[in-house]
Amino acid sequence: MLVKNFRRQRFLWLILALMIFFVSGFRAEAGLQDEELNQPASWEFGLRFDFLNRGIKWDGVKSTLKGLNLVAEARGKNLGGTVDLLLFAGLGNSKLNGAVFNQLPITLDYQAGGINGLVLGLAADWPLVQASDFRLGLTADFTTWIGFNKKFAIEGFTFPGEAKAEPGWSQAGGGILAAYEGYENIEPFLSVKVSALWGKFKMTENIQDLSGEESKSLKGSGLLGISLGCHLKLTDKLYLTPVAEFYPASKFGLTGSLGLFYAF
Repeated sequence: MLVKNFRRQRFLWLILALMIFFVSGFRAEAGLQDEELNQPASWEFGLRFDFLNRGIKWDGVKSTLKGLNLVAEARGKNLGGTVDLLLFAGLGNSKLNGAVFNQLPITLDYQAGGINGLVLGLAADWPLVQASDFRLGLTADFTTWIGFNKKFAIEGFTFPGEAKAEPGWSQAGGGILAAYEGYENIEPFLSVKVSALWGKFKMTENIQDLSGEESKSLKGSGLLGISLGCHLKLTDKLYLTPVAEFYPASKFGLTGSLGLFYAF
């Protein structure tokens, strides 16, 4: 399952790589501030904790995808004088309670709690305009969560049964990023973007000689994402980054993250 889902997402990683290439070329051709382009590249490393609560839907049913992630993150700033790149990987737990699988031998309403999985992702920012202490640019991100198989017993029948849950989801977005650099120890930022979420939740059931499988296609209930956050400097090398992201939709969503980073 892990390999299958990873292969399914390869083309999305390729799209983001092409975006980085083309936007980087655009910015270089635009000839933005020479002094900014000449700044040396730098790297920051740290840990980030994410809380996810986003509205989703399947088969006309509205629900909420909840999750907790702990990831290691690397941030490269001004790479090639062009782009800020963020890479992360870690473990996450997603909860999809309430999915009803009625095409199985025995209808199953999944209420077995969270499922652990692998989280991978990247994001990129391209500064385009610098006016006084304000910076305006483009931003894009991609996250994929590949759930580990979860097996659980089906009880209450003459013969014992077993079900296996195989979920996975991805999220990608792009839009505009604005930041203010006029303060000494804090840099607030705001982004507005289109953010799509999609995935699949597959359930397999086996009871004596009966077996079957059914999949639910997951989809985010809204496409707009609004992020508010800041880089809070603690020392010359250490800083915090709290972020809150809102998803206004028929099923309101909220994502929060807190990262602690060390700059080299």
